[in-house]
Amino acid sequence: MNFMEQIIVLQDEQLETIVYKAVRRCLEENGMDSTAGKPADEGFYTREELCELLHIAYPTLWRMEKRGLLKSTKVGRKNLYDKKLVGLLVRSGKLAKYSHDWRETNIGKNDKGA
Repeated sequence: MNFMEQIIVLQDEQLETIVYKAVRRCLEENGMDSTAGKPADEGFYTREELCELLHIAYPTLWRMEKRGLLKSTKVGRKNLYDKKLVGLLVRSGKLAKYSHDWRETNIGKNDKGA
């Protein structure tokens, strides 16, 4: 079977993930990472990153949004959360019960008390 006879079927999300990871890897390998040179609190968290950071599951994050605790920005199919706003919420204590070790992450690094 030659290369032209092979057909690969992907869902939209699968293709988006593959392309995103490939572009990200290329940027990082060439020193063009979008986070390079930015302060830790600039930019956005993805749902996955924020859930990992706060040690919560997706449904908990969804409930936090529903209650108005967090606000996301929709970019394509991704929900993004402003790092600066998340950091302010964590430092203010509003997300205290959700963030077990935030002082060890980049959220608290710009905080003088951390």
